[in-house]
Formats: sequence, C-alpha cells, structure tokens
Amino acid sequence: MKQELGQETYIGLDTHRETLYGTATDNKGEIICSYQFPNNKDALKEFLKNFKPWNTSIAIEACGTWRGCWKILRKLGYKVKLANPLKCHQIAKDKKTDEVDSKILADLLRTNFLPEVFIPSDEILELRDLTRHKCNLTRLQVSIKNKIKMNLLREGINYKSKLWNSEGIIWLKNLKDEKLDDFITQYELLEKQKRKIDKKIGQIAITKRQTALLQTIPGIGKFGAVLIYAEIAEIKRFPDPKHLHGYSGMCPGIQQSGSKTRCTKKKEVNHWLKWIIGQCSGRSTMINCRFQKYYFKIKNKKGWKTARKAVGRKMLTVIWHVLNEETPYQES
Repeated sequence: MKQELGQETYIGLDTHRETLYGTATDNKGEIICSYQFPNNKDALKEFLKNFKPWNTSIAIEACGTWRGCWKILRKLGYKVKLANPLKCHQIAKDKKTDEVDSKILADLLRTNFLPEVFIPSDEILELRDLTRHKCNLTRLQVSIKNKIKMNLLREGINYKSKLWNSEGIIWLKNLKDEKLDDFITQYELLEKQKRKIDKKIGQIAITKRQTALLQTIPGIGKFGAVLIYAEIAEIKRFPDPKHLHGYSGMCPGIQQSGSKTRCTKKKEVNHWLKWIIGQCSGRSTMINCRFQKYYFKIKNKKGWKTARKAVGRKMLTVIWHVLNEETPYQES
C-alpha cells in the first residue's frame, strides 16, 4: 500500500546485523506494510520509497546496530526516535518476534508512548568513540601485560616491579624468547596508538570550556574530563543531580511493596560514566581533604563499598553544578 496524501505514517524498525523488519502503520493503527528485508541502504530505501520524510516518523531500538541505520535514515531526511529496548520488551511481554517488535515500536510511536532514548550530537558521538577506543586499547594492553608476566612466571624468571619502562622492555627483549617477543611487539604497537589518541584527547581537554571546567574538580584529569563530558553530553537534560546519579548507576533502584522496601541493581545505566566516576572519585579521596573526610565519615558507619559510591554521588553532584552553572569548582 502507498501512503495517502497528507497521511501521517509511523514506522517501527527492528534492526539486526543482517536483516531489518519494518512495520508501517497509519494514524489509526492500521498496518500499511510489514515485512523483512536485508540490512543495507538500498533495501531500506526500497522499503521507504512510498513514505515521504515530512509526514513519516520512524522508531528504532537502542541496540548495538542502531547507529548505522540511524545515519542512513537521517541522511534521507526522516524523523527518527530511539527507543529503550528493555521497556519495549516489557510491553511486548511474552511475545518476542521481529514482527511483534516492529509493530510495537510503530504503535508506541503513534500513541506518543515510545520510551525514548536521548540521541547525542555528532560531535558527542565522535568523542564517545574516541574515549571508549582509548579505554579498549588500555584493556588490551593490560591483558598483554598479564600474559607476559605469566610467561615469565611459568619459566621461573623473576622480574622487577618497573617492567614497562624503557629499561624493562629492553630487559624483556634480551631474554630472546619468541613468545615474549610477539607479546612485546603487540604491547609497543598499542602504546604507540595510545600516545596518538592521548594527544587528541589532550587537545580537546584544553580547548573545550566544559572539559576545562571539569578539570577544576579534584581527581578529574584530562582524559577523565573528556570521557565524563562525552558520556553526559547535554547537562540540561538532567533537571537535578539525582537524575544524573540514576543515569550513571551510582544509586540503587528501589522496589517497594506494602511495608517492604528493598534495593535492586539497575541495569539501564551508563556503564562508562559509572566506571570513570569510580576512578576519579577514588583519586579525589587521596588528594582532597573535603572528599577524604566525607569518605571516612561514611566508611566508619557503612563500610568502604558504600563510602566509595557515596563519594561518587558527591562528585556527580559537583559535576552537575559545575556544568549547569558554568563555573569552576570552589571549596565551600
């Protein structure tokens, strides 16, 4: 069926690595078309050929393959909204097929009940890719370091604690071990790539106002400032610090039934922001008296785990005020 003149159309796209399942409905919920097609630009354009961008809205789930489809749709001029997949599945209940998913997306979009997810700007998406890539390279490098140490221990070779400076690398190479040489080559390549990315991140950290403001907070350096800024994106979308706490996963969820209340672990959080806040807040307790006093105050009452999370929430509160008011951090 073709789109009638002036008729609003709502499309739900269930995305996968190789296929897409699209369902188009009119403003009354009647299905115009619904079928599966390959996940490529030509097939997507063929599905949308009868639907004009100015009166067509499209919803896709925030899964691992959303960005490629979103870029194509945006270039074609369509209005695209990103949906929370977990909440959509809760609405679908026991029925979980591509056809059902795409139909539910279209219906939720049509009735304005779509659990929408924020889509950052292109600049923020590029920053996220850059900082997350640096983290992934570091994790690969740590894995290689551990493999080198295990090889040394397996051969009964004692090594010094400062193994990764220039002298330590030369010492490793002089061992003339083929397996170690392979790992050292990978380590040096990753180190070279990390230095190149660190240079880019350093330039961003000193040129952007938001990252410069974040660096005035004790415990936050150049990389931490850029990563925090990239993951938060627009601070105005958080009406108060508590919303930022929930987004980062630094506060537990709550389930209440009658007189019983229990804390639950939240899954829908930004794990990258949670990780970097944990790193930076830990550093702040070592170098700043205010954060340190707060940490030990909570630790003496509820233990170190609760104290670390409390310091993280305190840092997020400071971050919210610094970015929202655009003023440097000052000790009160």
